[in-house]
Amino acid sequence: MVLESTSTLNDTVPKVDGRAVIGNTWEFKKDRLELFQRTFETCGDLGVYSLAGEDVFLANSVELVHEILIKHGSLFEKTDRFRAFARPLLGDGLLTATNEDHKRNRRLIQPRFRTAVIRNSADSAAQVAGTVAERWEDGSVIDVRREMVRLVLGMVGRNLFSKDILGEADDLGNALTDAIHGFDSQASALVPLTIGWPTPANLRYRSAIRRLERTFYTFLAERRAMAEKPDDWLNLLMECTDDNGVPFDDKEIRDEALNMFMPGHETTATGLAWSFHLLSKYPKVYDRLLAESDEVLGGRLPTLEDLDRLPYALQVFKEAMRLYPPVYMFSRQATADVDILGHRIPAGASVIFSPYVLHRREDYFPDPQRFDPDRFAPEAEKQMRRHSYIPFGAGHRVCIGNHHALLGGHVALATIAGQVRLHSLPGPSPVKEPMVTLRPKGELRMRVTRRNQGTTATATPPPRTAEADAAPACPYGHQVETT
Repeated sequence: MVLESTSTLNDTVPKVDGRAVIGNTWEFKKDRLELFQRTFETCGDLGVYSLAGEDVFLANSVELVHEILIKHGSLFEKTDRFRAFARPLLGDGLLTATNEDHKRNRRLIQPRFRTAVIRNSADSAAQVAGTVAERWEDGSVIDVRREMVRLVLGMVGRNLFSKDILGEADDLGNALTDAIHGFDSQASALVPLTIGWPTPANLRYRSAIRRLERTFYTFLAERRAMAEKPDDWLNLLMECTDDNGVPFDDKEIRDEALNMFMPGHETTATGLAWSFHLLSKYPKVYDRLLAESDEVLGGRLPTLEDLDRLPYALQVFKEAMRLYPPVYMFSRQATADVDILGHRIPAGASVIFSPYVLHRREDYFPDPQRFDPDRFAPEAEKQMRRHSYIPFGAGHRVCIGNHHALLGGHVALATIAGQVRLHSLPGPSPVKEPMVTLRPKGELRMRVTRRNQGTTATATPPPRTAEADAAPACPYGHQVETT
């Protein structure tokens, strides 16, 4: 059933049915992916559902991505609701900043972030992945979701702080999970409450923020005391200055560091967890991944120079993020009345994009439920509709860490493939848990079969060439949106 739009919306935009007063709020809390899919199937490319008394647009086509996020991107900000529940943790960093502040800070951070530490990122990813996988005993059962969180926190710890934080990974991972639950509790509340209200979710959220801040400020104090500072993301932030030459203060560094730390771990860890689930269900795909790792690496850790010769590992990771995009939804809010492809989006209205639903359009991805990494083979990827694949968003606010996330997933898959094969246990498939990110709900238990006695970093890699050192830092394909 399709209801007529409210008076604030263009009459040509259809609306899904909902309950009196609360609209589709219960559906959003219970199964928001199904709500988004139903809205698209019922209403078409642009539809409306109601959340806590507010009408919300769902935009689900490549044309709407282009119109709203790129052509008219300056007229759409992050939503007030997102800022309200994200700022206690993320402050005024890139994820929550206004368009004006975002443009200034991104201009200061982005050039070095993309290039200065990419080689260190590749080396760190391989070393951490190798260390984590070496600990898995043959025949043991591991929680892959938990292990991927530990692995990626280890990567991010090295990239951001030049520190080995694997020993703290479980504690930090729990804090980040509490923060995510706090995000989601406020985002989907019928009556949103500020973080000051002493609800159980808010208390856990505040405790998580304190835990993460303690870690950060300890590391920052240690760094300021160093005579020689390592070339990492924290040093990048400490060296940033505004147009007047004034460096970031501690609060600004804290905000941007946590904006890198939280999304940087969550996107890659979740993408890797779903990758191993899918690989176990598609053994021929898994065989091909293992064969590629064996042929190229022969039992050693990958280097940056190896990545061009490990294309299938990257294709696997990209396809997993098509089916299970960690950032399965994101929102924008119109700052003025905007005409979009014959429809009026009024000032103050929220627009939702769902990569999960967009990536399942059959006209963009034939047989969309099938796991097929060959969709991202170089020539096939070039044929994709632009903006049909947006796991990191699109436009001027595309995730600044998109290339680092792909690099981490690429290296981790190739490294782990050289050491073990993971097998699903009998029983039902994991349940999707769409909170701030699209995690597997609960544990993702898989059995380990060791393929050798461990990958070694001492095996001889191919010689480094001047051409490799001068190559583009992140050649990850046109379908990963950039500014």
